[in-house]
Amino acid sequence: MNILFKRILTLVPAALMCCGGSLYAQNGKYVLTGKLPAVTDKVYLGHEVGDKYVVTDSTKVVNGAFMFKGTVKQPGFYKLESKHLKNPIQFILENTAINISKTDSISPVVISGSAAQDVYMGFYNGPWKTITAKAGSIYARLDQAEKAGKMDTTIRAGLNREFKVLDTMNIAAVKQYILKNPTSAGSAAIIYERFISYPNFPVAEELFALLNKEARQSDIGEQISTALKTNAKTAKGKVAPAIAMPDKDGKIVKLSDFKGKYVLVDFWASWCGPCRRENPNVVAAYKKYHDKGFEILGVSLDSRKDAWLKAIAADGLTWTHVSDLQAWSNSAVKAYGVKSVPASFLLDPEGKVVGKDLRGEELNKTLESIFK
Repeated sequence: MNILFKRILTLVPAALMCCGGSLYAQNGKYVLTGKLPAVTDKVYLGHEVGDKYVVTDSTKVVNGAFMFKGTVKQPGFYKLESKHLKNPIQFILENTAINISKTDSISPVVISGSAAQDVYMGFYNGPWKTITAKAGSIYARLDQAEKAGKMDTTIRAGLNREFKVLDTMNIAAVKQYILKNPTSAGSAAIIYERFISYPNFPVAEELFALLNKEARQSDIGEQISTALKTNAKTAKGKVAPAIAMPDKDGKIVKLSDFKGKYVLVDFWASWCGPCRRENPNVVAAYKKYHDKGFEILGVSLDSRKDAWLKAIAADGLTWTHVSDLQAWSNSAVKAYGVKSVPASFLLDPEGKVVGKDLRGEELNKTLESIFK
């Protein structure tokens, strides 16, 4: 048979598949195709549903190629996973023809076809690069000062001022980008990652209101709405959610055991670098105000008890500690809407929230005003 003719025959099924995929997508459904040469068996498609991760579909990868077909009610974050992939591939899935490829272990993931994904990545490939460049410079000087043993209150205060300026810049950049893309679920994704995952709920609420109805009702928009509602439960003046969890010895400790005292509910983990760096400040505050009625309830997101106990001892954390060793599935994490650590909630003697995420000098000043 003529070689050219054979090549044409080989291409015909692919052409028909592409055409069929486009038509399928035009009927309000998605067609997700791609090339993952590293995967030799199955690839799995899944996403978060409430507090659980659910695998919604799987397909066999043949000669590095795969295809999924289906429907989503609203655009949302999904992941492709395989034991042959070092990390899951996260993307925004919507009812259209989408292609995902990763040619080898070191090449970047290439995602095309999703308008929401394009908006989402447009921020990270644009404005975000300026912000991260400035952040990198500040962190480099912070690490240099700490390694050289030259970190003092003056240098730390100066770096903190720079971080605050950077935070303002970050908020302004996201707001400007969202105002240009108010109809996209990609904008909702940016709000979620920048101000829900790294909590700044007042800003998240302000920016969420800039989205149109369709973007707010996307799957990602619903996640923002749920997070804002959960956060409202721990607003200042609200009675904090109950906690009942095993301590280091397996004894159940309740938050209500601390009634009548000011207590800092401190979410942390042994593997969390920022938590460990903040611990000396928390230790200093505890030593200074404990005898005046200040308590701390440490809630760990660890899954390994040995790592948890080792970090407690290494950092000199002498207050009460609890954990169900369920990591991010920790019952208190869910109740308090914790999206990142460290996270903390300062409660008054009646169990009402009087402060959130107080760190360093801010925590010290707050306690000083309480116990003056």
